[in-house]
Amino acid sequence: MPSTNAISLRTKTILVVTAALCLAAMTCACRRSSSQNANANGPTSTNGSDAEQSKRQAKSLVEKGKELADPDHNQDEQAVQAFQEAIRLQPDLAEAHFRLGMAYTALDKKTEAEESYKKAIELYKKSDSKDADAFFNLGEAYSFLHRDEEAARAYRQATKLKSDDEEAFYQLGMTETRLAHYPEATAAFEKALEIDPDDYRASDAIENAKEGTQRIKEGKKHAEDMLKKQANANGNLNMNSNSSAKPGPRRSPGKPW
Repeated sequence: MPSTNAISLRTKTILVVTAALCLAAMTCACRRSSSQNANANGPTSTNGSDAEQSKRQAKSLVEKGKELADPDHNQDEQAVQAFQEAIRLQPDLAEAHFRLGMAYTALDKKTEAEESYKKAIELYKKSDSKDADAFFNLGEAYSFLHRDEEAARAYRQATKLKSDDEEAFYQLGMTETRLAHYPEATAAFEKALEIDPDDYRASDAIENAKEGTQRIKEGKKHAEDMLKKQANANGNLNMNSNSSAKPGPRRSPGKPW
């Protein structure tokens, strides 16, 4: 019996030690797993939060730059710095590049302005935005680069998305005028005046567009009259040519002249 009790005691001891070791191993595994999950989830959450914060800061800087560039403040150098910082925080923010181009234009830095406008156009086109303001800015960027056909398309899209945007209709009219599309320009100015009857710019511009339309009509009529005269002259010339080509009377045999 004593021998049996000793064996039983040793067995119990072995079982207790084994259970303790297993419990320790499981605890370590759980801690390791928790640590790995924390490492995996922690940076993603932090990165997402940082990205959102950068976007907010960049947009805030754009608004600050717009305020500095306003004629009431006329601080274009400081505006440039604000827009540059916004771009550093969010390089794909199209409006920051566009506003930077405007600030450079105000400072008469044409090369820098052109580069900023080109970058803004690239980003606006990639964004596939349905925002009327984005299309208006796109039209402005094209206009600064003297790409009037593309500017007109952008302004037209802006007016479709925002039918009460008087400035978009006005700028569309000015672009169509530069393209000598006077009837289209007149229609755009009429819409601008419908929205804001007190816009003296549109009032003056619509008169120029109507005069342009009249000049085109007169030019077409003059060209048609010239073509008719030319056709009549050619007809008379052919008739005269045919008359002179008729054979003269044949001499009667034996009859002297």
